[in-house]
Amino acid sequence: MEDHLSRPVSDEGASLGARGRASEWGPDPTGSAPRDLLRMLGFARPYLWVIAIAIAFAWLYGGGLSARALLIRPLVDDVAIPHASLSSLDDLLDASERPDADAAARERELLQTRVRENFVRIAAAGVTLILLMPLLRIVRDYASAWVMNRLRIDLRSALGAKLLRLPLARHVGEARGEFITRISSDTRVANSANQAIFGELLEDSAVVLVALVLCIWISWQLSLSVLLIAPPVGLVLAHFGGRIRDSSKRRQEQVSEVMKQLVQILSGIKVIQAFGTQDREQRSFRTSLLRSFRRSMKVVRHRILSRAAIELITQASAVTVLLLGAWAILQGSWNLTLGKLMAFAAISTMLYRPVRGIASMWNTIQAAIPSARRLFEVLDAPEVTPDLPDARDLGQVTQGIRYESVSFRYEREQVLDGMDLEIHAGEVMALVGRSGAGKTTIADLLLRFHEPERGRILIDGIDLRNIRRASLNASTAVVTQDAFLFDDTIRANIAYGRPDAPMEDLVRVARAAYAHEFIEKLPQGYDTPVGELGGQLSGGQRQRLTIARALLRDPQILIFDEATSALDATSEQHVQKATRELMRGRTVLLIAHRLSTLKAADRIAVVDRRHIVATGTHAELMAQSGMYRDLVEAQMIGDR
Repeated sequence: MEDHLSRPVSDEGASLGARGRASEWGPDPTGSAPRDLLRMLGFARPYLWVIAIAIAFAWLYGGGLSARALLIRPLVDDVAIPHASLSSLDDLLDASERPDADAAARERELLQTRVRENFVRIAAAGVTLILLMPLLRIVRDYASAWVMNRLRIDLRSALGAKLLRLPLARHVGEARGEFITRISSDTRVANSANQAIFGELLEDSAVVLVALVLCIWISWQLSLSVLLIAPPVGLVLAHFGGRIRDSSKRRQEQVSEVMKQLVQILSGIKVIQAFGTQDREQRSFRTSLLRSFRRSMKVVRHRILSRAAIELITQASAVTVLLLGAWAILQGSWNLTLGKLMAFAAISTMLYRPVRGIASMWNTIQAAIPSARRLFEVLDAPEVTPDLPDARDLGQVTQGIRYESVSFRYEREQVLDGMDLEIHAGEVMALVGRSGAGKTTIADLLLRFHEPERGRILIDGIDLRNIRRASLNASTAVVTQDAFLFDDTIRANIAYGRPDAPMEDLVRVARAAYAHEFIEKLPQGYDTPVGELGGQLSGGQRQRLTIARALLRDPQILIFDEATSALDATSEQHVQKATRELMRGRTVLLIAHRLSTLKAADRIAVVDRRHIVATGTHAELMAQSGMYRDLVEAQMIGDR
């Protein structure tokens, strides 16, 4: 029976894509972009030494790029132009009758020597750069890639750990597709901010700073014209940054909707095929995908316009530099030579590329911030209530369990209101009532999946809140109607609560759960994979394995939640035999509505209108004229 009233409910005929509800996470969903960015960068703190290596080699590589362009100046002024002047000296030498021929010959020899020496020196510098640049890039790229991949792993690990610590109510109220999107798509997009900063920014900043220094060294007058691009570039980034951030937020929300719809389609594929609604679901899914496409293209549009504006500014600046430089050479101003102008143009061209890269990186960061915020909403969400400082271990249960004036609500729905119930040690207490009466909630409160709104729950007179969670978990076991199995072997599923249990213990509990016989008939025995959600086994086989798993845990307190409600008669008989073995000598809270299961209980509590309205044995409750008798008689009529 389903008691989690916070689950979204919809007609079966409605499209699966229309189901789900908006999530509610942290108290400040808008957040602060700089703060979110700083938190993202904080994940890199353990790897600062690798980042330092990447930064050092990025600066060396960026400096090498600028130095390569700087070779143009001596190559033109000290080699090409002097070599061109040799032809003039040759003309003088041919006219041997001229009195200055000897001087020209001496000058030609000196010039040849100087040109040769300059060329050798420039060639040596060029060869050095050829050999060093690939090595610098290898170290820089590997260090950056190592950090980026490690940060992505750390982000997903932190998010996965957080999901395991969230209260059950959060998992019940949130679609699985939302969690999947945050741990897959959002971590990838959010980590792109780190990648932009620790990757492209390292190299681009080095190139920009080194190039600026060299440009100023060559000609501070031309450098001023280059620096004039800073204000318009800043305006462009500010204008498009906010738009990219807003549209990226809507894009990620739609990606989450697509993922939620896909998960629901896969989960409800039987219902879809049974009702023949494949075409409707396909249309709904395609509509969601197209909406995601439009939102993604809006981000792309803003990025393209931003890059185009930056391109316009940088190209205009490059042309301005060339025209100003040519004017200065013609006027003989600023001590500018042809070699200096060519070197300046090459270096400034290199400067424009990283400027465009930094602008692109800024857009990437703006697009990553909404995803980072979605991650932090999960990481900042309240976790399960921690143990009190003076919490103690649960010893042997000798008295029993008592609910005292317990009240609880799911959001706005009051489920329990001042409920009282006592379960004696070693007793099997069954809970019955109509669907939604609160039976599963009573069990979940005992497991501390939720905390009572008012009242308290005691075990041997000790408030649950004063018992360590680990100790409570070690003393309890749950067998649910879902018969959940992990996608692993039979051996691993039985030993889930005690992974170090010896094989003889696994066989013993499997025999007690009436599972050993069918396990032995399987091709690989206990090493047979059960498939996703145990899909390779029948419902009865899955249920018997969950009972064996609970038996291996050897709990003092057992919660049995509708374990036979979905089984056929033969499977039910096997499971009931296993159930009796499991319940022997334990304190049991049994949620059931089948008459055959209820008769195994020592006492039965009837849940109605948020209270326990009657308790007693099956015979005592049948002798009364009340809800229990009505429920049993209705079931007997339905079974005829």
